[in-house]
Amino acid sequence: RAQWADLHRADGEPLPPDAALQAGWALLHGGRFEQAASAGLGAGVEGLSLVNHATAVQATLLEPQERRRLDLFKDVHARACAHAALRPRAANAWYWQGYALARYAEGIHVARALAQGLGTQVRHALETALALAPEHAGAHAALGGFQAAVIDKVGPLVAAMTYGARADSALAHLRQAERLAPDSPAVLQECASAWVRLEGEARLAEATRLQEQAAQLPARDAVERLWVELARASLAL
Repeated sequence: RAQWADLHRADGEPLPPDAALQAGWALLHGGRFEQAASAGLGAGVEGLSLVNHATAVQATLLEPQERRRLDLFKDVHARACAHAALRPRAANAWYWQGYALARYAEGIHVARALAQGLGTQVRHALETALALAPEHAGAHAALGGFQAAVIDKVGPLVAAMTYGARADSALAHLRQAERLAPDSPAVLQECASAWVRLEGEARLAEATRLQEQAAQLPARDAVERLWVELARASLAL
């Protein structure tokens, strides 16, 4: 409870009043992701953010098989859609919906995902999350990153005219994310990846700066440790 605000600065998840659900979140922060997901499922609708957070961490950072990763992201998206239907004012219901669908789109190739209409769904979910929580650093990073991915795959003109993805908008979201959560290795690493996509070689210095910043952060829990180690591994490549 004492560390909750720091641990959730990037996603603004409210501290649940239920002690059992708090224990489930403690499992997540301790790196016991499957057990955390099980605890969240046992808590009903109030535990869906926990389930989705734990599953998204597994899919993004731990799962080695691409097919399984995509299935996990599909699971997160489906649960987040159900969560949003039941709790439409819960910003993280929309955030995990957009985050998971954006990751899934990248996994099946962004251009193919756009042809299936997934780009509009990602944008709607993340913009809804930001309408509900304007200082949601994770949603800013995810939206900026997805816009960068669209621009990278279809070019700036088509991206702007067809999908509403513009470099200036993506950069604004990325800078806002960094401003809101400068001590979040997840946010910094996501922003670094997006910078490279937006401008290629011209932005490598900025991406490297963000990765170095992430790599030097003291990890406050197991999730942050994974992101810190990812930043360090990226710098070593």
